[in-house]
Amino acid sequence: MVEKMISTLSEDIRSTITEDTSVPRNVRSNVLTGLETYLMNTKDDLDLRIYSTISVLEEQINDTNIPQHARTRLFEFIRDLEGIVRTWQNKAK
Repeated sequence: MVEKMISTLSEDIRSTITEDTSVPRNVRSNVLTGLETYLMNTKDDLDLRIYSTISVLEEQINDTNIPQHARTRLFEFIRDLEGIVRTWQNKAK
């Protein structure tokens, strides 16, 4: 179930940020690299994957050239990723 949530969120991030041409190319590239390197890397523990991805997204939020709508969406994605970690931790108890 958690992997399905991650997959869905990853697709949302891709379609919202990495395919939006109003978002600077470097931000789109960094977000895509973060998704591929961390979030979708099933070899690592889930919490490491998510927190590494959050770190990449937070770095992009600070880019002065990012449009406000994209910044807002990145904050929403971070919130959703944190929710996935909480769900995962509750199931592990």
